[in-house]
Amino acid sequence: MAIDTPYVGLWLYVSALVVYGARSTSDEDEFSKIQGFTFPNDHLALIGANREDHRRQRRQMAHAFSATALQEQASIIMQYIDKFVSQLTAKAKQGQAVDIVSLLNYTTFDIIGDLTFADSFHSLDGDTTFVDNLFRGISGGAYRRFLLQFPVLKPLLALYVGLEDLHKASVTTKENFLLGRIKGQARMAIGAEPKDGRRDFATYMLRKGKSDTAVLSDEEVQGLSSVLVVAGSETTATALSGFHFLVGMHAQKKKILVDEVRAAFTDESEITIASTAKLPYLHAAIEETLRLYGPVVTLPPRVSPRAKVGGQWIPRGTWQSATNRNPDSFVDPDSFEPERWLTSEHPLYDARFADDKKNVMKPFSNGSRDCIGKNLAYAEMRTIICRMLFRFDMELLPDQEKWLD
Repeated sequence: MAIDTPYVGLWLYVSALVVYGARSTSDEDEFSKIQGFTFPNDHLALIGANREDHRRQRRQMAHAFSATALQEQASIIMQYIDKFVSQLTAKAKQGQAVDIVSLLNYTTFDIIGDLTFADSFHSLDGDTTFVDNLFRGISGGAYRRFLLQFPVLKPLLALYVGLEDLHKASVTTKENFLLGRIKGQARMAIGAEPKDGRRDFATYMLRKGKSDTAVLSDEEVQGLSSVLVVAGSETTATALSGFHFLVGMHAQKKKILVDEVRAAFTDESEITIASTAKLPYLHAAIEETLRLYGPVVTLPPRVSPRAKVGGQWIPRGTWQSATNRNPDSFVDPDSFEPERWLTSEHPLYDARFADDKKNVMKPFSNGSRDCIGKNLAYAEMRTIICRMLFRFDMELLPDQEKWLD
């Protein structure tokens, strides 16, 4: 492994544990994230905060994402899934093709808006401003991250993309985070007491500490609000979109999934966050989707503090990342094979995948900085998929084969 290059791909699981995992001692330098990589001032929120601030913020928010809190919020989540299914049903009755990517994004954005602020973005009701801005701004984020590493190439990028388009993309990204901050400010004005008799994420962010002082500053609350909204919506919808494409391209695996779901439930009312967790092939298909089509393809790389990784010293300042398609870790790494995630007790277990290094795959990162909302993401994905497979017979439109590209 070369160690004199500015970017190093780390392939070994032991390396990923060193880079992303908790440090062995509290004073040991961690592999920090690139400040400003995700969005400007991301050091104010969980995603880019230094170690001390991250611990404080995570402690404050931990219960909001616990199993107990998730169950408490289940009726809110189901409310928007019901609306999503109703809109799909109406389109199906009219024989319409469905832009499932957009509809999934409208659903996940409305869910996270309500969970965070007790007020959705009303995307399923027709106000798609936030979602539309997000997708226009994704390219802006990519350009900004490119320039973060290669600032001298800005004139060339401006010529290639167009200076006006480059500026618009950047502005749209900032506008979207501003919308999240504005919604956060409105919720902050209400205070820490639960809105409408229930606790939202803001309830936990605004709670005071033992000395009756704020644990999180106003800037941190606003920054966290923006992060929760974006990280808790588009990523889930993207994973769901990838799931339906991959399953749609593999008829036999789709049949296995449909049979599993329809055998498990006799009525849609039985499909809940808890009940969907008991379907092994569904879980396997979701895991395989996350391996092949991880929604966070620009996961913030870590910066070496000068440490040994995989037996090699990595110079201070070197960027590291991990991969999910290493042929040394997975048999047929580019194939959609949910069976690789099944246990040996499952009737569809395939011994071909027995030696796959499944622990390499960390779609929600690893260690103390892993995704705080991963249980919520899994719950939404499982429930939405089951509702769709239970009610509808779905297939891809023609000429969709290259969608993943």
